[in-house]
Amino acid sequence: FSIVTPIYLGEDHEKERRLKLFPKTIESIKNQTYDKEKIEYIIVNDGSGIPITIPNYPWIKIIDQQNLNRIVSFETGMRESKGEIIMFLDSDDEYDPTYLEEVDKAFKKYPKYKILQFGCSFKNREGEDRGTREPYEFKKRKIGFEVFGGGKIVNGTFPFKREVYEDLGGYPPYEIKDIDCSEIGYGEGPRSLFMTSPYDFSAYAQMQFPEIRPYFQEKHPDHP
Repeated sequence: FSIVTPIYLGEDHEKERRLKLFPKTIESIKNQTYDKEKIEYIIVNDGSGIPITIPNYPWIKIIDQQNLNRIVSFETGMRESKGEIIMFLDSDDEYDPTYLEEVDKAFKKYPKYKILQFGCSFKNREGEDRGTREPYEFKKRKIGFEVFGGGKIVNGTFPFKREVYEDLGGYPPYEIKDIDCSEIGYGEGPRSLFMTSPYDFSAYAQMQFPEIRPYFQEKHPDHP
């Protein structure tokens, strides 16, 4: 497994929260029941202006870069990864102790699949238990980009095989210039799309892979 966590600590409202939760993120990898010799945990420090204390565990690899944005940090981590399975873990999330073991079992049970998805437990900012989030399901009846609504898209719940990254080439560049998305109703004429925007990102995905469009948009009399 290659697990990638971008981390950015700056002088903003998220600083204290990240400082509190990030050590728990790291410990959740330490507490995995899966063989540590088969794990690499890649932490990408995205130009943090505040020092970050990271334990000196042999399975941790730290990459320092200037502040380039979260998507670029994920790309950096994937490019440097060596594992057969790539996984993401946000710096304010944790893996259940048996998570990697269960993912390993699932891929072995269903070898033809390249990507898996799981639900997760959810806590609010105060740490109060808010129950579970079921795995994300495509909803064809939603309009436009609302198909991603409901808060069920969680980075750590989508492990995928390395061949997915090798086939697709990772994330697209930060900015896609001069692309016309009018055929999917997203603007008129050529424009730039920025991959930090979930709307621009999904629009670009629909242009690149037309077969996924039915899962994003549906014609509606109020939305011609």
